[in-house]
Amino acid sequence: MDGLVELECRCLCPEAKEAARIAAERIGEISGSGAPIPFRLTFVERETEGYVLEIPASREAVIGAKRRRDFIAGLGQLLHRLLAAADPGCSGAKAVGVEVEDDGGQAASVNGGLSLQAGVWETVPSIKDRIHYMPGHFGNSFEVCWSGEMRRYLEDMALSGASGYGDWFDPNDMPDPYNPHVYHSTSMFLWRRKKEWLSYSQQLGLDNVLVVTPNVGYVDQMRPEWVGVRNHQLRVQGQVLCPSNPQAREVILDNQKRLFEDLMRSGILISKIVCAPYDDGGCACPACQPYYPVFLQLVKDVHDTVSVFYPGLKADICGWWTSEEESGQLLEFVNGPARAWFGSFQFSASYGVFELPEDIRVRTGGMNLGCFLHIGFSHDRRDVYTKTGVHSASRRIRSVLKSFGRSECAGFMTYNESFGDHFNAFAAGLLGWNPDRDVGEIAEFYGRLMFRLSGSALRKLADVLLEMEMLDGKRAADWSDTLRGIKREVRTHESQEWAFEQIWLKAELMRLDERIEQQLTENKDAAYPAMRERLSLTERLWRRVYGFGVLRHILIPERMLPDWHNVYCDLERTGNVGGIRSGVMAEDA
Repeated sequence: MDGLVELECRCLCPEAKEAARIAAERIGEISGSGAPIPFRLTFVERETEGYVLEIPASREAVIGAKRRRDFIAGLGQLLHRLLAAADPGCSGAKAVGVEVEDDGGQAASVNGGLSLQAGVWETVPSIKDRIHYMPGHFGNSFEVCWSGEMRRYLEDMALSGASGYGDWFDPNDMPDPYNPHVYHSTSMFLWRRKKEWLSYSQQLGLDNVLVVTPNVGYVDQMRPEWVGVRNHQLRVQGQVLCPSNPQAREVILDNQKRLFEDLMRSGILISKIVCAPYDDGGCACPACQPYYPVFLQLVKDVHDTVSVFYPGLKADICGWWTSEEESGQLLEFVNGPARAWFGSFQFSASYGVFELPEDIRVRTGGMNLGCFLHIGFSHDRRDVYTKTGVHSASRRIRSVLKSFGRSECAGFMTYNESFGDHFNAFAAGLLGWNPDRDVGEIAEFYGRLMFRLSGSALRKLADVLLEMEMLDGKRAADWSDTLRGIKREVRTHESQEWAFEQIWLKAELMRLDERIEQQLTENKDAAYPAMRERLSLTERLWRRVYGFGVLRHILIPERMLPDWHNVYCDLERTGNVGGIRSGVMAEDA
């Protein structure tokens, strides 16, 4: 099919140039039969805290905003309407401002051509900070992807209403890229790549955020006299340097100094840092106990060091693995040394959290509140990280965000570990503008934008995607049949072929897991063929779909494979051979 829309685009303000470029590409991807339909789009500067979408006539739109990212978010809403108008079977067309003919409820794009409902809509985000933290490390999607993939991914986040993008320059497994003895290293390549992603985020008008785990050092800095003490019970893991050792502390601060100086000289703007005490980080030596006050003093020293390059820099504190006692210590810090530059405390909404606690304001002493929102799993942690493909948690995310109002929570930073989190991040961005938005509508918008589906095929995809949230393995065979039936209608962008494959493979992997568990109760030998098939599809997901190579840390396969894999190893008579092991990982990581 050829392009459905012949776009005439006028950009009347510099801040909208990026939105106009994306509009030409994305609207040009809307396909249809017959002669192209002319459509005029104008971007104008307008005084608003969000964007104004004006449709003066059925084939004309004006997007007004003052910030670059808000022009792009407004374009996302226009795409939502255009894609619905191009769907002959759009039963909810009127809900997104599409004129519908009287004959059978067909959208006006059938025969009569594309037609949008006239009107003016101003949209202001309900939640101020809508940041997506997508660290490229551990061999995950954001580490192994290339420029075209990441640019498209970041554009999707901006179109769904993101306000910022975050990364972590993770020293684990990496030699110091700023040390003259390092030559053509992994860290050099990755640091350049991360700067490229941050530069493109900046081009989209997103706020750049860096996560800082202050005392995690490079692999060539793990000298016996500097290295920190790891301790499973005290939640200390990773390549840690001891902050109570004067020489090691100097190395810690110099690491941050060189990184932020490099970023500044590269023209990269940083809006804030988010400092995390654990995972990775911490030190269990006697001099560092209790650790949290040591961490807070280190945060102050890091801020003093890097704010030379970024005056006015704010610092959030991540609440991942933070205890009640530590929250009290943080309050003293916020009201004392950090008063001038503290941003917010990011309460950790991870496993089993569906809303912020009702007493969170009391528990945190009224300090500025944000949310560290884990979206790397569905309803619960059974599919966490990259175990089985796509994560679907739009209802869980909506539930958490709807509790922000009573808690006076100003924003969220989602935590992502793979392309499997794309749908959740997309949904979180839209829900950040309106936490009451219907998740079914979001799923259908996603299906149109990502897969160019329409009509009954679109509704089937949306139903499966939403059902997957509850991880009901008994439904997996039906999901697989449904997805196989609509697969021939799916059209993905060339840099996002993983997007549909990860949904279909999730259904297949869950279907096989259900069969294997049933067979194991009868005869473990009978489960062997299904195990082989399941592992083959797992390899397809990890290698061919996600492009994984060397997986590390939380993504090591022994943590990602089902419990029955031990039975499979026994049947294969392979077992765990040799003396190399990955170490003890915290159960709540």
